[in-house]
Amino acid sequence: MMCLTAALLAATVAVSPIAAPAKAPKPCKDRVVAWIDKAGFTGIERRVAWSIAQRESNGNPNESSYPDLGIVQLNAPSWQHTKYWPANVYDPVQSFTAMRRMVRDMNWQPWGLHVKRGQVTYDFSAYGGWSAWHHQNWIVEPFERYWRQFPKACR
Repeated sequence: MMCLTAALLAATVAVSPIAAPAKAPKPCKDRVVAWIDKAGFTGIERRVAWSIAQRESNGNPNESSYPDLGIVQLNAPSWQHTKYWPANVYDPVQSFTAMRRMVRDMNWQPWGLHVKRGQVTYDFSAYGGWSAWHHQNWIVEPFERYWRQFPKACR
């Protein structure tokens, strides 16, 4: 079990650089990606944000599983009385903007995902009470599944 945890901690999702296309790509018609773009995410971070939204709410901005609310399931007890809580947690652009600011200002790593130099790595130190099974099945597997499902027209 210790070896599995160590392997998970060192796991990365390799992301190859995207070359500029010769002609303009088809416009991305995914509404969640549009909200992510309006919130200011760029590059690989937009794909990470999309993957999180799919896992947390299936892209539903009205998801309410109190205490977790909105498209990215912001935790009310943790964030509601901070400068990061959106005026309307069910507005997807506001929720994504709040998430982006938390990542930027506090180096917050939702799900223990850390994005650096075009790679996503896992840091489960904030999930110390979780077993390696939980890390694999509740974070790694869903993230990597949604990562692969990111709309091709939006890449």
